[in-house]
Amino acid sequence: MSRLLGSLKLRLALASALLIAASVAGTVLIAVHEVERRTEEAITDTNLGVAQLAAVLSASVTERQRALAAAAGQWPRGQHASRTAIETFLAQQSALAALFNRLTVGRQAELAPPGRSLGNHVSPPLRGLTGVDKLDLAIVMPLASDEAGLLLAGVLRLDTINFLSKLPHAALLDDAHLQTIVADQRGYVLAHADETRLLSLIEEDPDLRPLALRWRAMGSPLEAAPWAGRFGKQFAAMAAVPGTDWMVFRVADGEAVFGAARRAMNRTIMLAAGVAAAGALAIFGLTAWLLRPMGVLRRRALLALEPAYPPQLGWPEAGGEVGELSRVLKHVGEQLAGSRAAMQQTLQQMEAMLAHAPVGIAFTSEGRIELASKQLEHLLGYGPGELDRPWATLLTEEAPREELHERGETAFREGRSFEAEVPLLRRDGSSLWAHVHGAAVQGNPSRRIWIVSDATASRRQREALTWSATRDPLTELVNRREFETRLAEVVGDRRRRDADCALFIDLDHFKQVNDGAGHAAGDAILKSVAKALQAHVRTGDTVARLGGDEFAVLLVGCPVDHALQIAERMRGQIERDGVCASQPALRVTASIGVVAIAAQHRSLAEVLDAADQACYAAKHAGRNAVRVAAG
Repeated sequence: MSRLLGSLKLRLALASALLIAASVAGTVLIAVHEVERRTEEAITDTNLGVAQLAAVLSASVTERQRALAAAAGQWPRGQHASRTAIETFLAQQSALAALFNRLTVGRQAELAPPGRSLGNHVSPPLRGLTGVDKLDLAIVMPLASDEAGLLLAGVLRLDTINFLSKLPHAALLDDAHLQTIVADQRGYVLAHADETRLLSLIEEDPDLRPLALRWRAMGSPLEAAPWAGRFGKQFAAMAAVPGTDWMVFRVADGEAVFGAARRAMNRTIMLAAGVAAAGALAIFGLTAWLLRPMGVLRRRALLALEPAYPPQLGWPEAGGEVGELSRVLKHVGEQLAGSRAAMQQTLQQMEAMLAHAPVGIAFTSEGRIELASKQLEHLLGYGPGELDRPWATLLTEEAPREELHERGETAFREGRSFEAEVPLLRRDGSSLWAHVHGAAVQGNPSRRIWIVSDATASRRQREALTWSATRDPLTELVNRREFETRLAEVVGDRRRRDADCALFIDLDHFKQVNDGAGHAAGDAILKSVAKALQAHVRTGDTVARLGGDEFAVLLVGCPVDHALQIAERMRGQIERDGVCASQPALRVTASIGVVAIAAQHRSLAEVLDAADQACYAAKHAGRNAVRVAAG
C-alpha cells in the first residue's frame, strides 16, 4: 500500500480528487452552517418555551397558596390544636386533597429546616424532619389560631404524580427530545423525568451541567426573564418561577434539531466523492501516459543501491525534466558509491578499535547496548556478542539507579559528558567498581558512547586512606578527630529527642606500666582496654581512643541510667583485664565520667568540659570509679 501511494501518478490523481471533493464539501458546509445558524436563532428566540412553563408553575403554586390561605382561615377561633382537633380539621379539607399529596398541621420548629423560617411560602425539601419524607416539600400558611406558630402545610411528594412531577414528562419539539427540569435556588432537583435524580444537584446531570455552571457563575439569580443559549451540541434555556425560589431548565438535543440538514449534507458529500473519484481516474490515466519515461529511471535508480553495479552505467538519456532528473540521480549514485567506500573503511577502523582498546567501550541506542568492545566483555565476564542488553541492567542492586539516570540525562541535555564511579554487575554475579564516562552522540541524542575502566584498585586505595585518617593505628578504634566530628553532629542536632550520652575514660596507673614494663606492655594494655570497651556497646555506638591513656564512648539513644550501667560494666571489665602480663603486680583501672548530652550543651566544647569535670570527680573519688557530670 505504501509503495502504491508513493506513485506520483496516483498522488496527482488523489490530489485532484481531494480538491474537487473539498470544493463541493466546502459549499455544502457553508450552506448547512447558514441553515443551522438560522435554526439556532429561531430556537433561541422562543427560549424553548421555558417562560410559559415557569408561568404555568407559578399559577399552580399561587392557586394552591390561595386554597391553603382560605382553608387556614377556617380554623375555629379559640380551638386548641389537639391531635383530635387537627385530624378533624384536616378531614374537612377535601378540596385541598386534590391539590396536594398530603396535608399536615405543625409548628414552625416542626416543619422548617434548621435555621429557616417558613412564613407563607414554598419550603425547600423537608429532609430529616420528624414524620416527613426526604422527598417532600410543602406550601405553608399560618393557621388562624390563637396559638402562635401553627402552620397549615400542603405537602407535595416529589416522586408521586402532582402538578410539579408531571411537568418534566412534557416533551417533543418536532422530532427533538426536550428535557425539562425544575430545581430550587440551591440547585437541588425538584422535578425530573428520571426519579433517581430527585434532590441531586443540577450540575450532576451531564446534559444540564453546562447550563447549571453558567447559572452558578451568575450567582444563581431568580430572574423571571428567560435566558437561552447553546452549549456544544445542546440548546438550553432557563427562567425563574415567580413567587417561589424555583428555576425551570430545559435542554434540547441539537443533533435531533439539525438532523435533516446534516443528512442532506451527507448525501451531497457522497455525491461529491463520486464525482471526485471519476475525475481522479481520468487524471490518473493521463498522468500515467505522460510519465512513462519515469518508470525506466526508477528501475535504474534502484540499481544504485547495489554496490556491485557500476554507478556510471544504465542511466536513460532524455530531454526535459526527466533528463535533468536522470543526470542528477547519476551524480548522486556516484557520490553514494564514494560514501559507501568511506563508510566501509570507517567501520573497519571502529571494529579494530573495539577489539584492541585497553578500556571498555559500549555504544547504546535508546538505553540498549548495540556494540561492545572486547575489553568491556572481558571486564564483565561475557563472551563475544553477549552484551546485547539494556545498559541499566549492568548496575548492581546497591547502585543509586534513579540518581545516576537523572544525572546522566541532565548532563546529556546540557551538552556535557557524564562521569561517575559505579558498581557494575558481572555475569557470575560478582560486582566490579568501574569508572564510567558517557557522552551523547552528536546529532543523535538517543545514542550514547560509554567508556568503562576498572576502578577497583583506586577505590581500595582511597578507602584505605580514609580509614587511616579516621582510625587510631594501635587499637584500630576511631581517633580523636573522628570522634569529635561525630559528637559535634549529635550536639548540633537540635531536632533529636532521644537521650544521648558520652563516656570519657582515663586509665589509672598507666604510666607505671609504661615505665616499669616498657611501651610494648603498655600497648598490650591499651589493646586490651579497647576490646573491653567494644564488648559492651551496640553496633551504632562509637568507641574511640583520644590519645595516650584516654578513651571515649558515644552512646546514641541511651538514657543516662542505662549509660551508668554500661560504664560500670566497662570499669569492672578493665579492672579484671588490665593486668600486665609480664609483671602482674602492675595493673590499670579506669576512672569514667558520664555526660548526658542535653539542650544546655550548646557546643562541643561544653560537652568536653563537662566530661573533664566528671573524670576529675572519678579520680578525686579514689580512682577506679564512675561519676556523672553535674546537670
